[in-house]
Amino acid sequence: MIKALYVHVPFCSYKCPYCDFLSLVNSPVSVRDYLSALKREINLYRELDVKLETLYFGGGTPTLLKPEELGEIIEEIDKVFGLSGVKEITVECNPETYRKKEFEELKKLGVNRISVGVQSFTEKGLRVLGRKHTVKDSLECLESLFEAGIENVNVDLIWGWPTQSLKDLEVELEHLKKFPVKHVSAYLLTLYEDTPMGLAFKRGEFKPLEEEEVVELHKMLSEGLRELGFKRYEISNWAKEGFECRHNLVYWKMEEFLGVGVSAWGFYENVRYGNTKNISKYVKFLKEDKKPVEFRVQLDETELEKERIMLGLRTTEGIEEKYLKFVPEYLRDFFEVKGGRLRIKEEHLLISNELITEVLRKYESSLNKV
Repeated sequence: MIKALYVHVPFCSYKCPYCDFLSLVNSPVSVRDYLSALKREINLYRELDVKLETLYFGGGTPTLLKPEELGEIIEEIDKVFGLSGVKEITVECNPETYRKKEFEELKKLGVNRISVGVQSFTEKGLRVLGRKHTVKDSLECLESLFEAGIENVNVDLIWGWPTQSLKDLEVELEHLKKFPVKHVSAYLLTLYEDTPMGLAFKRGEFKPLEEEEVVELHKMLSEGLRELGFKRYEISNWAKEGFECRHNLVYWKMEEFLGVGVSAWGFYENVRYGNTKNISKYVKFLKEDKKPVEFRVQLDETELEKERIMLGLRTTEGIEEKYLKFVPEYLRDFFEVKGGRLRIKEEHLLISNELITEVLRKYESSLNKV
């Protein structure tokens, strides 16, 4: 049964130099045509067993759309699938876009969770990350949100950016203290090769932090968020009690979900699919009432098991203890078993990718011996 729906809104007012997501600054397709295509795509899935519990608008910048335009899509989803069982509707927001009036309109539409792309509460960090908004924009946006009565708020932060110091991180935590934020997503900066920031790094235009600096920042971040009452439940996600992101939990628990919009992807009936990344093709497909799917992969039991291991070990809940046999002996000290669950110790989550890779390697080699 499909429990979640992701809606991709690709429009952006500018492209962040570190961003690896599909986002369009000068789209060849109008907002009007894109919304029409989205509504058609939603209708193409009406025959599936869908009982939605979460709805997520990501991007891009969904708040470049007017509240009534987002409302059109919510209304269409309600017509096709129904929203009576939905417990969480999230909209991603850039700090410079919406204020109290728009947030009040979103609340009337049933939106009850906003994810604000603050990225840094320091002007220095915003400059390094190539963001156009200011710290003042972020503070005003958060104030407006709470004034509008939206209580479930996530703040997106990026840490580990070049020249970031412990003092800079202290400022981030001090600003977080000012608001009754319920969730924090804090991502270690990743330099993707094909992004402007990744290319600048290859050209030697800046120096990344040393490994020990990253370790110190991670320690301070983890301890600081814990002191503010947040509990870590995934590598990059912390929440106050009961405010874990329901939508992302669907992904990490490998439950079924739909993705609509250009470049969106979904998973149901053990099939992973992804839509075209070309917005013109996307609209053309849907004008012909065809699903804009570019790839579709049927996962066998081995592939499903690998995904369960990979996604489960990203969370603090971990995976069943039976998988301990796939942890190489020399890595056992990086893991722990509690309450019948195997997980990576929090202090080692920074190297989780490497640890998960080794577990998967041992799992695959066990298959070859059968």
